[in-house]
Amino acid sequence: MRERDVFDLLLAAAVGIAAYVQAFGLADPIATFDEIATTLAAVDQTVYLVLGGVVGIFFVGYLVLYLPQKDASRTAR
Repeated sequence: MRERDVFDLLLAAAVGIAAYVQAFGLADPIATFDEIATTLAAVDQTVYLVLGGVVGIFFVGYLVLYLPQKDASRTAR
């Protein structure tokens, strides 16, 4: 890994920890996990299907549009 990648990973981890502490505080992690699991279980299944469909559309677009373009530019060199 390049040194910039390590810095980016550490920065992302720090932001994630700060966001967690801001949202949930320094409470009991087991109780927080139970609260998150209960909230996710209460969401309607339609929401998960729509989110999965949107992610699938972006993934297929990535496979069909971006990767062939990237491969074409690599073989031209």
